[in-house]
Amino acid sequence: MKVNVTLTMARIAPRTGAVNRAHTKVTPPRPSLPKNYRLIYEIVEESGIGRHLKPAEIYAKALRRRPGIGFSTVYRGLERLCALGFVSELNVPGSDAATYEPSGPRHAHFRCAGCGAIEDVAYVIPARTVKALALEHGFTVESERVTFEGRCARCALGTPRRAPARYRPASHESPT
Repeated sequence: MKVNVTLTMARIAPRTGAVNRAHTKVTPPRPSLPKNYRLIYEIVEESGIGRHLKPAEIYAKALRRRPGIGFSTVYRGLERLCALGFVSELNVPGSDAATYEPSGPRHAHFRCAGCGAIEDVAYVIPARTVKALALEHGFTVESERVTFEGRCARCALGTPRRAPARYRPASHESPT
């Protein structure tokens, strides 16, 4: 069986709120969660789609809003929010830790091998391709994640952007 794949990529625009069929903005329902988990959800949701937060960043924001919250509470909260589908966990090869973003439209990610930046890319594998692969290989696909790696426009031109230290590979760090 032959499978053809067509790639069309673009950056995903930040989400500004859900829109109903009458094209009026609606507020998404808030989940019924324990107060600490609700705080974690709000922090991730406020960051917006395309902003990938590490657990330590979420913890620091949570600690400012609720002194005394523990890191393990944040970690357990993220696991629960992922299981409920409110938050998406992203494990990008080459990144030193998982990142989290609000659940939203399916999309791919791009990681710059130069500066380490991670960007959302508006691309999904067509359903017919996933079905064809599953049929050909005899398995059931429950989800898919697509990560592209290469050089961002600035790194390709030789002028890498200064990504936050958490995204910079060792080869881009300045000697001390």
